[in-house]
Amino acid sequence: MQRGLIFLLLFALSLPGFSQSSNNFQQVDDFARTIKYNGDLTELTNTLTSPYTDTVYKLRAIFIWIADNIEYDYKMFNSGSGEWNHFDCYGSKASCEQARIEFENKLLEHVLDKRKAVCNGYGKLFKKMCELVGIQNEMVDGYIKKTPFQIGLVLNVTHSWNVVKLSGVNYYFDVTWAAGSCKTDEESGKLTDFVKQYHDFFWQTPKQKFMRNHFPKDEKWIAETGRTKEQFFNAPFFYPNDLVRNMESNSPDSGVIKTRIGDTLHFSFTFKKQIKNIQVNTNNYKNAEIILTNQSEWANNIYRFDYVVKENSLYYLEILFDSKESIRYKVKF
Repeated sequence: MQRGLIFLLLFALSLPGFSQSSNNFQQVDDFARTIKYNGDLTELTNTLTSPYTDTVYKLRAIFIWIADNIEYDYKMFNSGSGEWNHFDCYGSKASCEQARIEFENKLLEHVLDKRKAVCNGYGKLFKKMCELVGIQNEMVDGYIKKTPFQIGLVLNVTHSWNVVKLSGVNYYFDVTWAAGSCKTDEESGKLTDFVKQYHDFFWQTPKQKFMRNHFPKDEKWIAETGRTKEQFFNAPFFYPNDLVRNMESNSPDSGVIKTRIGDTLHFSFTFKKQIKNIQVNTNNYKNAEIILTNQSEWANNIYRFDYVVKENSLYYLEILFDSKESIRYKVKF
């Protein structure tokens, strides 16, 4: 086993341009995707992480392996089965703790054997693998926005994700959403085939960006968000892409805009990187007319425009930056 680990270390360090000081994870990703699971979770974790000394690179290797190897178990989700989602115990503290450990070990065995999981399984596997290499990793349950039609709705707790503290700062990880997504049957509303497609948006996401479509259930984590559950429900819908990750601020803050015919709606956005064009689509028009109000500030990555409300059939405004769907607002009269 030691010879194997030495070989992996030499292999990683011999990769062209390998540097743990770089934020380019391509070589780490490529390496992680070559590793096979042979029935031993500890061995798998050590093999993935032993080439690296930096905590972030260890995290990255674990995260990529899970996203690349575990599919979303849409059949379990559709069945509503709670077999692997919840643990309850009414015995003594010691007996319940032992029962919890056994439960989670069986859960992880099931996930790795079937190569399938719902969010709870993804999160617990990520947490366990991090713990095996000394990285503290916490799981969080909460609310999510998956579609723009959820703006303004009261949502239920349906999801789990992970938080890792790095250099005193909490970063957020959703390996479930990073792995891909499922199609939805239009008639039944049930999930169908899982589509494997890695989304880097959900890797090491800063709090303020992650909380655009996630919101925690517990007070411990709510305090960190700086807003209420109701504010989250009423917030705009942000599309999870790299361009939106570069969006630093948006106005209006509320995703529910109350208006009347003839009103002028004012919008303002700040980005880290330059944007070349803005487009607004509504339920009535594609590429609706807008008034650009500050093109002189575009050099500072500040973008403002106005929209004049002309019809009472207006239901939503969807804003595209550089032809990418970025943010949607709901309109109410």
